[in-house]
Amino acid sequence: MKDYIFDLENKKEILVSPSRKVEAKIDIIINFDDNIGIERNWIKLDKHNSIKKIKRILSYNKSIMLTSFLTSEKSSLKNYLIYIDFGKYLKNGNQIEFIDLELDIIIKKNKKFKIDDMDELIDSYEKELISKADFYTILNEETKLLNLFEDTSPISAISKEIGEEPIKWLLYLG
Repeated sequence: MKDYIFDLENKKEILVSPSRKVEAKIDIIINFDDNIGIERNWIKLDKHNSIKKIKRILSYNKSIMLTSFLTSEKSSLKNYLIYIDFGKYLKNGNQIEFIDLELDIIIKKNKKFKIDDMDELIDSYEKELISKADFYTILNEETKLLNLFEDTSPISAISKEIGEEPIKWLLYLG
């Protein structure tokens, strides 16, 4: 599991994973009612070096974080439109922590989507790394979104859940 710590006062994003701790400078912070938009350049790591910039929507009243990527044409992520991480938020003043609880939905540019890492969510729950309450919260949030995807489309559903303005901002990568 990964933790993302967003220090809004000092404009830093800190990623803590089992293998590393990485700090990045946040270039832009935008408040959208119950959501916060974060934009920053990518930090070169050993994987995903074809990414140039990312934008995130921190939806701290829900259990999701949305990410869009500006990539090169050779990127394995070039067909991703929105990457939805499911997790848990902890807020303390100007610091927001997002604990990634493994489950993801990837919305692709062709508007199709795929569910990713369900096995990791279940495995973490079985190993008691995720509480029963958090496990069911994540499953309920995912089911709600998937039902909305079926009723309309993934982008319409996310816009309805988060708001049109933040989603338009997220998708405009320049």
